[in-house]
Amino acid sequence: MNFDESGSAGRMVQVRADFRADLVALAKGEFSAIWGTAVQQISDGEILMRYRDALRRRPALRPRRLLIADDFVCPLAEEPGWQLLQRKIVNGNDLAPHLSYGHIDFENWDGLLNEWGVHHLHLGTTPSGKHLGFVERTSGVLLARITPDTFYAINIYRHDCWERSTIIESLHRNWPDSIRRHRVNGVPGEPLSDRQRRNIRKLNAQAATAVADGTVYGPIDGGVMSAGVSWDALRPSDMLETDVKNLQISIQEQFDNFIPQLTAAGYRDEPEVRAVLAGVTPEGFEVDFPDYGRRFNVALKGGWFHGI
Repeated sequence: MNFDESGSAGRMVQVRADFRADLVALAKGEFSAIWGTAVQQISDGEILMRYRDALRRRPALRPRRLLIADDFVCPLAEEPGWQLLQRKIVNGNDLAPHLSYGHIDFENWDGLLNEWGVHHLHLGTTPSGKHLGFVERTSGVLLARITPDTFYAINIYRHDCWERSTIIESLHRNWPDSIRRHRVNGVPGEPLSDRQRRNIRKLNAQAATAVADGTVYGPIDGGVMSAGVSWDALRPSDMLETDVKNLQISIQEQFDNFIPQLTAAGYRDEPEVRAVLAGVTPEGFEVDFPDYGRRFNVALKGGWFHGI
């Protein structure tokens, strides 16, 4: 059952809850399921930001529209792997086996991904003999920008191509609207060599990049802070924490909304009721009242994270 958080003032019932702690536990559980016990070393104060940052490294399992750049060329040797990967993209299969071995570590600072939002994917068709869960490495790698709904196939490059300006030129030429919000005005692009750009990335810094027609781009998808964490991970994690704090206050103030369903499940005007934040969905928050076996989908009116 769906509830809006608006309503009349609640009864004098104490809702015993710690939604912030519940949120941390949820993030740690999902984070650990992918990256293992190393996650336990992250402090509770950083876990949301680090989790969201790590999600950039592993595209979610979902079908995507496949768009291919105008100058895309697949070498004959890589054609079977490219055909396999295309099927995975449109069917929503797991793309993680094709990613860099470096993404085994959630602290892998991938300069290409951090600055231009571009992944490199291997085109192997058989399991890797080195790392379980990956495909065999290939000399040619596919460079692509991957968003929740679209896979932008840029081209197949050789290794150590990560600083080539042709990468961002392709994004600009083929899909300018997809990166339009990262344009910067009044700032000249810096004419960097591949080596200079590589050295800047090692410092978790980024430079403005001018493409052939003079358009200048800052970091695609927000870039990273000096600690190597994405700016685009910090903002939603802060929004989520704020909304969860306000959600707990709202549940207390609007408790009357839940009484009919809780009463049907055995609530008898107890002065204290336990509530648990059980999940965060694209639509809102899942709130459990465990003593009564009831879960509610709650939309926080005016919330930042969901934009409701």
